[in-house]
Amino acid sequence: MALNWPSLALSDEYAIRSQRDLTLNVSIDQLVNPAINLNTVLLEPLNYTSNTLTNFAAIIRRGASRVFLDLYWNSRTSNWQLCPFIAEDNNSSNTSTAVSGTSSDGIDSGPSSSSETVIFLYNGRAYTCNTTITFSVFLSDILKEQWIHHTDDNLNAQTIVLTMNLRSAKSAAVLNVGDEGSVGTTVTQQATTSVSSLRSDSVTSTASQATVAATDLDNLASQIENVLGEYVYTPVMLELDRSKNLTWNDTAVSSQGWPLLQNVLFKDFYRVLFSFGDIDVPSSEYDTRLDFDYIFSADDIPHSGNGALLYTSKFSSAELEAIPSSVCTISDGDDIAITSSGARVNPSWLIASDTSDNPFSAVAMLQYMKCGFSPVLNATLGSSNEILQYLVSALESGRWSWKAGQPTEELEPVPTGGATPITGGSGEMRRCAALTEDRWTVENCFSKYLVACRVAKSPYNWTLSQKKVSYYDSISVCTGNTILSVPRTALQNTMLQTLRQSVAGSDPVWIDMNSIEQPV
Repeated sequence: MALNWPSLALSDEYAIRSQRDLTLNVSIDQLVNPAINLNTVLLEPLNYTSNTLTNFAAIIRRGASRVFLDLYWNSRTSNWQLCPFIAEDNNSSNTSTAVSGTSSDGIDSGPSSSSETVIFLYNGRAYTCNTTITFSVFLSDILKEQWIHHTDDNLNAQTIVLTMNLRSAKSAAVLNVGDEGSVGTTVTQQATTSVSSLRSDSVTSTASQATVAATDLDNLASQIENVLGEYVYTPVMLELDRSKNLTWNDTAVSSQGWPLLQNVLFKDFYRVLFSFGDIDVPSSEYDTRLDFDYIFSADDIPHSGNGALLYTSKFSSAELEAIPSSVCTISDGDDIAITSSGARVNPSWLIASDTSDNPFSAVAMLQYMKCGFSPVLNATLGSSNEILQYLVSALESGRWSWKAGQPTEELEPVPTGGATPITGGSGEMRRCAALTEDRWTVENCFSKYLVACRVAKSPYNWTLSQKKVSYYDSISVCTGNTILSVPRTALQNTMLQTLRQSVAGSDPVWIDMNSIEQPV
């Protein structure tokens, strides 16, 4: 079902947009934003239907930048679909459960050609699917029509990573065919499932089906190229950028790095990177080597391993709430050290997932982001209200820069990198930004604070000015090889925040963010 999303306040829209613009000079592997597993959070508890997928655009608009999605190989049609099931050839022995709204005997013989919505019975539980949602339909109807075409401008543009887990569809009995919402919602709410029950036997579940291997005409890459070709950044393009020295790591140009966000998003207008997650489909049925030119491997964009943490196994809410400063440390050009676990990881494509037993708290989400990890929303909850509250709270917590309710209308964020101006506003005195104990706020430009000065070409190396000055004098007090600057990632912000706490105490410090020259 489509969730009833609350409207975004203007300050929230400004915060999301300005945070994106601040990261334009950051390589895309260093970006830190919330991520979501569409299957565990939405499709499994709310039904595998087009209606549920209409939530996709709202989630991306609110700041999510990575999406995990399970694709199921239908061995009968030799196609990828979002529904985890294939109707059994003979389901008479498994369909004795009557469902309100079915035919007089409570049973249908199978999906009809005129209906999209089917209720499957699997392991004693019922699931509702739109059987016509293939991968290509998802690309065209959801990614392209509902998201890209409605945000395909400089103001709203965003680049995301879509990580696909490849699984085999399971043979299941069909309970009912009907209109979406007539009985599917009732049945699914009565019998929700755990994540593991839909995946544990994914490799062998279609053994009884006639298997047909994929060809180069129906592989994933071909479908991506046909539907979204002009919007996709690919492994081939990455190799070309690396050969031209157009890729960066977290500190400098690197032949093993990634392109800057501004090049991907605004120079070349790419909106999606595709990557592989778990691959549970036998190679005899589907050969992923056909897709390597268009889809990044799990080695290129990891989804597990040293850079992927579980919330339950590393930090507890009590630990996080008890720590007044950062849990992580980083020296310029070095790796991140997660101090509570001792793990050391490179600050590239880092993710941390929660679980259904222990969903992210707002404190935990923000703390992981401060350490350079994109938090993955992975919990399966019961009711639609619980899911909506979980998503809204998590996405709002994903703003590592601006304090809640900021920036106020007085400020139109225009950092020295050339971010997109935020229109409107008044109050020529309150048009400058400062880092405070609780992230960034709009301050009176004539107030006197210490100034954040970054060591040139060292994104994590900050100093503070020797004296307090107004914002108008802030540039002059950054001396030597330091410059007035603004943190462009959550990790850079953490390093400056740690310095501010040790030197300035509870006082704010000026950062390079103002709208002084914008008309009132």
